Amino acid sequence: MMERWRRLAGPSVALFAVLSSAIGIVNQYTYDDRYIIQNEPSTHTLHHWWQVFASSYWPKNAGGDGYRPITILAFKIQWAIGHGNPAVFHAVNILLYAAVSVLVFLLARRLLPLWAAWLVGALFAVHPVHVEAVANVVGQAEMLVALGLLGATILYVHDRTRGDGALRPSTIAWIALLYAFGCLSKEHGIVLPGILLAAELTVIDDRLPLRDRVARLRPFYLGLAALAVAFLAARSLVLSDRPLGGFEPFLPFSALRISRADRALTALGVVPQWIRLLYWPARLSSDYGPPEIDIAQGVSITQLPGLMLLVGILALGVLLRRRQPVVAFGIAIVCVALLPSSNFILPAGIVLAERTLFLPSVGAMLVIGGTAVVVAERMRASPRAARTRLMTQAACATVLIAGAARSVTRTRVWRDNDTLFAHAVLDAPDSYRTHYVLGSWYLEQKKKRLAEAEYRKGLKLFPYDPYLAFGLAEEYRTSGICKAALPLYRWAREVDPQFPIGRTQYALCLFEAGDYDSAKHYALEAVRAGGLLRGLHELIHDIDSARVASRRIDQSGKLSMVALEGTRGKLPDTVQKSTAKSTGGTPR
Repeated sequence: MMERWRRLAGPSVALFAVLSSAIGIVNQYTYDDRYIIQNEPSTHTLHHWWQVFASSYWPKNAGGDGYRPITILAFKIQWAIGHGNPAVFHAVNILLYAAVSVLVFLLARRLLPLWAAWLVGALFAVHPVHVEAVANVVGQAEMLVALGLLGATILYVHDRTRGDGALRPSTIAWIALLYAFGCLSKEHGIVLPGILLAAELTVIDDRLPLRDRVARLRPFYLGLAALAVAFLAARSLVLSDRPLGGFEPFLPFSALRISRADRALTALGVVPQWIRLLYWPARLSSDYGPPEIDIAQGVSITQLPGLMLLVGILALGVLLRRRQPVVAFGIAIVCVALLPSSNFILPAGIVLAERTLFLPSVGAMLVIGGTAVVVAERMRASPRAARTRLMTQAACATVLIAGAARSVTRTRVWRDNDTLFAHAVLDAPDSYRTHYVLGSWYLEQKKKRLAEAEYRKGLKLFPYDPYLAFGLAEEYRTSGICKAALPLYRWAREVDPQFPIGRTQYALCLFEAGDYDSAKHYALEAVRAGGLLRGLHELIHDIDSARVASRRIDQSGKLSMVALEGTRGKLPDTVQKSTAKSTGGTPR
């Protein structure tokens, strides 16, 4: 019986993962899928496939950010196999999810009794916070990273806990290969040395003196460090044209001009949300932003719960390092895996995203597994051990069923953009970004009144995103309502004087309104910023002509208004072509 249970434990974990995510096979391309895969021609061909290693993750026309060549190559292969059918991509995601869940079980199996390891794997397989990574095609990057890092960690723990604890050359080679695979799948893969070091300090019981232990492992860790440096160098080279080497801050951070310290304080305020999503994911959202997430502008009482939780968790990890090493290891995985997207050290481009909890949740489930072993040992000494055991098993079954059911219902939300964006404002009505995204989607669907209402809600909640104000202004301008557009253009400029787009459009509306001096000022700014010269020169000529005509009217009062109306509001064809591409954009 026990032997059969050992054989079925891994496959049953995979089955849980498939059952909780299989409904996603009918999902369409949603959110970032459309920009990275569906609408990006370079993803639709394997021609010159090796060029992915010299290209950014995001297309140039969408920012040219990120460096994930393995992920892009995987998308190319899947497009070629299915000719663009999203079901192929979703099927791969489901299979990858099952594979990662089995690896979580195998890692736990090296650290815990079979039943506890199975519980860790099963809880991971049904965790609702994983839906964003599994149901959204671009979340495939999270699973590829997890495959590489979990595989490397299993190999490391295996060698370090067997025989003399020496790492075999073949193991070192495989770990190096898996590390490179993880880094090239997504930047978060760079944390592997931290995870292995955490294992070394917790679950690896090495009796060698510290000096000998360091001497034995130094070449291995120096090798990993060299790989990390090589990856960062390659990434910096590919993204050399991006500010800050591609590590751009969350847009509201830039809009509010917050300092590095305030960015870290904001991350501190998010800590309770991380804990909630890892252990009580009842409420989920496809987007998080202010004012629902407080953007710190100095020390505030709102950061106290996060500070207390963070200090308490770190202290608990240190205290349990020897007494409950698996729990300490799980805490360390959560902390290390969250670090790249936390905003504590580097700007992450987000403040919170459920997909970034995919790898940290491995550690969170190990904490449950390690704690369960301690509780089980104490239960055995209880006079009502049998009854308590049955109640505990029933509770575990209930949690697994509830997790799987929640994952299934949440996966349906990611079916298509209509469903996802409409649901987002219900999930997070106090986040301006959910209204912004829904408004942008309505614009694509030509539902202008609905779009305007959502944009207005977003501006009311958080008026400091210049792209939101600019996007609504552009819609007013292209609809011939420059009077409504001008205050929004002006506000976008006041929020961000260095706002990179919109000078030409602002100049056109100022020209339409008869403010020729300001119109010429912004038209000249557009020239200096690299705008299309021919069209801008035509616009400046028309502005100057209108100014002359206006002065003649003031001087004589006899000039026919027909001459003036013939120039006012004229948009040269060349300017039209250059401005048609500039939109508010859907936030990523």
